[in-house]
Amino acid sequence: MLKGELIFGLLILAGSLLLFWVTGSFQKQTALQGAQMGPSFWPRFLLGGLILLSGIISVGVIRRIMKEKAWGESLMTMDPGKVRFFAAIGLSIAYLVLLPVLGFIAITPVFMIAFMLLLGEKSKGWIIGVSIAMTAIIVVLFTKAMYVPLPRGVWLFREFSLLFY
Repeated sequence: MLKGELIFGLLILAGSLLLFWVTGSFQKQTALQGAQMGPSFWPRFLLGGLILLSGIISVGVIRRIMKEKAWGESLMTMDPGKVRFFAAIGLSIAYLVLLPVLGFIAITPVFMIAFMLLLGEKSKGWIIGVSIAMTAIIVVLFTKAMYVPLPRGVWLFREFSLLFY
């Protein structure tokens, strides 16, 4: 139970730090009649509190784990469902991080193939066909029907994306 609390606390801490970093990109407003608070003040204030509290909770849980020596279970003895769950989370985070760099068309089929393999799909033809077809459908639906731009990536990946849309 303590490990779950620690993981949850660390996930909240990491998410809060990420969102705090994102608030740095909020547009700066000029001060109106002495008002010094811009659009990032309240989000940063609340996220700062969340970072502080989740850090305190995580440190407290680590202390309890060390005190009770409850850290005996290793990753190898974890339930396979838990391993898949955390692998899916890691895969999703990697997708979100790589999406702006590699672009939608280059990374989405790879992500879909990896996710289907993680879920236990065996048919290679099905995996490749579905990943390519779904990527094509999403590109056409978003770029042609709804006029929503998808991330194109940078450098060679941008040039590759420009071949399609």
